[in-house]
Amino acid sequence: HLDRVRARARFFQLAICLLAAAVAVRLVFLDRLPAHGVLVGWLGVVILTCLFLAWASWSSFYERLYLPAARIALPLLSIASAIGIANRMIDGHPDPFYFLTSYSIALFFLGGQLFRESLLANALMIGAHGAALAYLGEAAGSIAYYVSVLTITGAVGAFVYRGVERQLRTSFLERGLMGEMAARDGLTGLKNRGAFDDYFPRMWQQALRDRRSLALLLIDVDHFKAYNDRYGHQAGDDALRRVAQVVQGFARRPLDMAARYGGEEFVLALFDLSAEHVREIAQQLRRSVQALQIMHEDSPTVPVVTASIGVSMVGPRLDTSPAAALQVADEALYGAKRSGRNCVLCVDSDHASCAPGSFRLRA
Repeated sequence: HLDRVRARARFFQLAICLLAAAVAVRLVFLDRLPAHGVLVGWLGVVILTCLFLAWASWSSFYERLYLPAARIALPLLSIASAIGIANRMIDGHPDPFYFLTSYSIALFFLGGQLFRESLLANALMIGAHGAALAYLGEAAGSIAYYVSVLTITGAVGAFVYRGVERQLRTSFLERGLMGEMAARDGLTGLKNRGAFDDYFPRMWQQALRDRRSLALLLIDVDHFKAYNDRYGHQAGDDALRRVAQVVQGFARRPLDMAARYGGEEFVLALFDLSAEHVREIAQQLRRSVQALQIMHEDSPTVPVVTASIGVSMVGPRLDTSPAAALQVADEALYGAKRSGRNCVLCVDSDHASCAPGSFRLRA
């Protein structure tokens, strides 16, 4: 809500400031009413209030400051406007009344408040205007007319705003759902490679700022082509879904992420864990995949589906990059496959100074 209404709130407050300033100039210089100090002072308060709200909508404190300030300022501004315009109407100037009708609608669409708060500000404005006219001696019929016009205008504004707001909220939820669907792998339900490629550099920057370590695990289902050839693609899809559930189970913390990297490959990014803990997790993951007991009679390793895992353990530095960590994890995975598959190979943080293919591998 705050992000959506921010630009509108700025426009609204500045527009009220300019309008109040124009009215003040007219009162003092054109209508030659320098004696109306109270009215000009009221306009000054309006201008200062709107300038404060406009500043709040531009400041870095917007999310914390604007709504609490608007909850107080806009109802008071509405009451003051209603009373001030009632005074002008009694003096024989009915035209300012139509400002109130426009203001009534603008409160919903431009004020930046929530619906109930806008409704309250409108109700206070209508009540204050009717009470001020009665106090100043306006005829009962005229008061009923003005109050009715403001009530109908406010009701129309509320009805239209409610419909627009509902449509905007629905569109927002639909966009969020579409974005979530676009970031998910349709087969396994994990995040897809695009989502991972977007997230991992941000995770890297977070670790760089906080001086934390990262671990990257690339997981490859062993002899998966042979599995598909033997059991069919439907069985292969089911096997990938079950392996994906295992991988997802190890992304337990808010900054961890599991994704399908492509084909039968998965990736698991872990934030701020010791090297020993990472090795333990990798071995647990490997054992958990094997424990699924998905039959794979054409596997030369063991007669069930297994996984090889390459692990890159890095402490992000300015002279390293996310791409380097991925490259190292990929080469570690290749080393795990050369070592007979169904195993884990880890690479330590010294990879930053090594050319591809020349890093140390540790079982």
